[in-house]
Amino acid sequence: MRKITQKIYSAAFFLIAFTSSAQISTGTGGAASILANNPSTNTNVGIGVTNPKAKLEIAGFPAISTTYTFLNEGDGYDKSRLLNIGTLRENSTSTNGARLLTFYDVPPSNISPNATTMLAIEDRQDANRLRHTAIANGSSFFRLSDKTQTAFVDIFDDGTNVFFDLPKSGSYLTVGGRAVWPVAHNFWVKTGTSKFDHDVFIDTNLCIGTSSFTDGSTTYRLSVKGKVRAEEVKVYNTWADYVFNPNYALPSLKEVENYIAKNGHLQNVPSAKEITQNGLELGEMAKIQQEKIEELTLYLIQQNKELTKQNSEIEELKAQVKILLAQKK
Repeated sequence: MRKITQKIYSAAFFLIAFTSSAQISTGTGGAASILANNPSTNTNVGIGVTNPKAKLEIAGFPAISTTYTFLNEGDGYDKSRLLNIGTLRENSTSTNGARLLTFYDVPPSNISPNATTMLAIEDRQDANRLRHTAIANGSSFFRLSDKTQTAFVDIFDDGTNVFFDLPKSGSYLTVGGRAVWPVAHNFWVKTGTSKFDHDVFIDTNLCIGTSSFTDGSTTYRLSVKGKVRAEEVKVYNTWADYVFNPNYALPSLKEVENYIAKNGHLQNVPSAKEITQNGLELGEMAKIQQEKIEELTLYLIQQNKELTKQNSEIEELKAQVKILLAQKK
């Protein structure tokens, strides 16, 4: 009896030692599919691998260069599923028994000439939350989705270009810190600096040193609180050439004098109070100043005409006086 017991213990020990370093064949045969690793000292578990290099190693289709035949794309994924972990999905019948975490290694086939890998994670409500696909010698794609299957992170590489999208409204990206609700800006650099080596296009408004781009009822594309320095500023505006129109009502210098005495500034020129309250509009002020320069030019032309006429009259008087003096002699 003791010998029989010892044999049973020895057999059990052998089986435990054997299976602790087992290689699991993908063929049929039940217990016969569990084989010793080669070498047998290898304690890793391999499925379809005789010498696994990791604690768990699973082999896919053996030949990389072979083109396999599938009924359709879904059939290719079903037969290429290497990992199937977690609870069965609600639609596991239509997905051929897929679970919450799956990894696929799809070889080249009659459906697609390029091999494809895909990692997918679903939640318990059967909503896909993470998906990554990579096509051999082709594009790759990564997506995170919410509970409604709306994508909120998309990263796509077409081999030349990379697209990083946050397509869901209400997306916020914070750099150099963490966003605390309510988040003030959809894109926020909290520490460090931002640099753009190429062109920047803004379709709305830009604020520097201020959070407001309105002044009264006027909206400004660029609002700066602080000093602005530039080598050149170009302003598009109407100009004051209407002063030279023959129908322009040029006020007399007496009218100008009376207006200044009454208002303390030139006509059409904002007062100091108005500038202090409303600011100085460069384009409009340049036009007003040009208006006054052109009016001054007209005044000078008038005075020059009067002086020319007076000089002519003086010269005529001189000639007459000279004649009279000559006659007296």
